[in-house]
Amino acid sequence: MKKFLSLALVFVLVLSLSSFLACNKDPKPAGDPVTVAQLWESVKAVSGFSEMTAVPERDYMEVYGIDSTKLAESVWYMSENPSLNADECAIFKLSDTAYAGTLAEILKGRIARQLSVAESYSPEEATKLKNAEVVTEGSFVYYCVGDNAEAMMNVIRTANK
Repeated sequence: MKKFLSLALVFVLVLSLSSFLACNKDPKPAGDPVTVAQLWESVKAVSGFSEMTAVPERDYMEVYGIDSTKLAESVWYMSENPSLNADECAIFKLSDTAYAGTLAEILKGRIARQLSVAESYSPEEATKLKNAEVVTEGSFVYYCVGDNAEAMMNVIRTANK
């Protein structure tokens, strides 16, 4: 009888420990990569953006000169009327990190072109663009333009650490 009770007690302890470990398991283990879609959702939450339009991937090469074959994932949103509002955010995760410098230069060119247009119609929008910074961190290249650009950039920086 003592042997049976001892085995039963061991079984209950193992079962309890297993349940405890299963319940306390982190739903997203450390080191799991964050997706650009998750980053965008987090950025959007702090952005203050109104309606935004996704830049279609087919436009990456045709309009902007971005080689989409070098990208693992991407999101790029801009104001519904970029002629009047400079707000936008682009987050690229590269499959070929050697492309980071080229992509950063393309994005800096995009910002410079937008700035030259904005200077003719809105000093406020031009200021947003003057403060824009293209960042390369590991396999990510990104930038945000908007009233809350610093908060948006911090969301991305924090998530990538």
